[in-house]
Amino acid sequence: MIWMIVGLTTAGLLVLGFFAVLAYREVVLLGRALTRSAERVARAGAEVERAADALARHGGEFAFTAVSPSVQGTN
Repeated sequence: MIWMIVGLTTAGLLVLGFFAVLAYREVVLLGRALTRSAERVARAGAEVERAADALARHGGEFAFTAVSPSVQGTN
């Protein structure tokens, strides 16, 4: 009877260990994905900063030619 308890306990620990390895692998993959996403966000932020800098330098040269609709309407 005691050997059955030892065997079942060992089997349970092996199953838990297996799932721990799977969870660790998924956490590593998630970390890599987050790193890639952070790098993409940083690159996009740098692009926006460059565009904003160019707009700030040449702001007077840009003219808004689009006609904006009137708020009051045309009664």
